[in-house]
Amino acid sequence: MQIFTIIMSILGSVVSGTALFLLQRWFRQKDKRDEQAEKVLAKENVLIIKSINAVGKLTEATAIALVDGKLNGEIHSALKEYSTVDKEMYNYLLERNAHK
Repeated sequence: MQIFTIIMSILGSVVSGTALFLLQRWFRQKDKRDEQAEKVLAKENVLIIKSINAVGKLTEATAIALVDGKLNGEIHSALKEYSTVDKEMYNYLLERNAHK
């Protein structure tokens, strides 16, 4: 009867130790996945803010040109900035979808 108690104690320790090890490993992997997701979201937010800013500058430059009745350097610089941000966003989306 004592051998049965000892075997059950050892078996219980092995099972609980294995369960704790597997849970710990799962939580570590989940933390890594969450960290990667946060990095992706941070980059997306930066690109969205850049895009909104570029569109705002382009809109403002267009409004100024319409009010003044002539083109000025503001539209050219706003178009250039918009084009740069648009390419950056496009490349990011291609990269993101390629990793899925």
